[in-house]
Amino acid sequence: MTTQLDAQIGYKKESAFGTPVTVDSFVEFIAEDLDYAITFAQGAGMRVGQRIDYSDRRVKVKEEASGSFTVEVQSKGHGKLIEAALGGTGTSTLIAGSSYQQLFTPTTTDYLDSYTIQKGVPPLGGASTFPMTLDGMVCSGFEIAGINAGIPTLKFNWMGRNLATATSLATASYPASVTEMSFIHGSLTVGGTITVPTTTALGSSSGSASANIRDFSLTYDNGLDSNGFNFGGLGKRSRKPALGKRKITGSLTVEYDSNTLRDAWIAGTDLGLVITFQNTATAISGANYPTFQITIPVLRLDGELPKVNGGDVVTQTVPFTVLDGRSATHPFYVAIVTAETAI
Repeated sequence: MTTQLDAQIGYKKESAFGTPVTVDSFVEFIAEDLDYAITFAQGAGMRVGQRIDYSDRRVKVKEEASGSFTVEVQSKGHGKLIEAALGGTGTSTLIAGSSYQQLFTPTTTDYLDSYTIQKGVPPLGGASTFPMTLDGMVCSGFEIAGINAGIPTLKFNWMGRNLATATSLATASYPASVTEMSFIHGSLTVGGTITVPTTTALGSSSGSASANIRDFSLTYDNGLDSNGFNFGGLGKRSRKPALGKRKITGSLTVEYDSNTLRDAWIAGTDLGLVITFQNTATAISGANYPTFQITIPVLRLDGELPKVNGGDVVTQTVPFTVLDGRSATHPFYVAIVTAETAI
């Protein structure tokens, strides 16, 4: 017997694009909009006596899977998803004891890996959960939000090939001993000299952690093309979406206590950013703690002048764009310290 709470989402990397596999990794998700779109065309020919379109002139011309799911930032379970988003370039290295560091950088070659994603949706009345299996799913990017006084979230966006409704529902299983990251575990450093992470060391900045930032958001977009619907594909994608020019943007909400960011925006100054969530309440082993970190060697601000707020605290919305400064090996890094032994 089920209730509406018994929904599940699982995924697994495919060996061949659009060839479904049995999912074996499952996420604790808080939202999803995984969907399947079917496009129909209606014959437009005219004939004597016709006053409304005929049903036998309606044909299917295109089918496409897409959507996203959102998870909370936790101590386990994110490595495979970040690898899917950045392109299969992750490494996992033992730091000490039972602590591993996973390091991810954007791939520079087509194509990204494809995945089978299965969601199970329980109907009303307690009947068995209905499986809906999407294949050929390629991660078009992800979004991270640092929520004020809340739990940070990761949203993974997908575009894919096909839907199957007869595939058996996989049995969900989840990592053990998982802890949550939260607002109190977060720190952001804007500016300073950036040291990028290695396979065993986190990234860092010579600057001081910013104490005036209320929240942040970041969107990483792979720039995937929307084509591939070719003859022989039966209306579905016949190839993986191709990589385009990546776009990485974000925004900070800051309390106005200095002109540092204003002046950096006006001057067009290159700044670095290190975003770290680290749960120091629960060590993995030794002095190694569950960590999720993003390191950005170079960004430029797209700011605004501070505006008086009727006597309340003045805040600024400070958008930014990540750029390639051509000094660091990569323009974007994700490092995860975890007890998981492999990605």
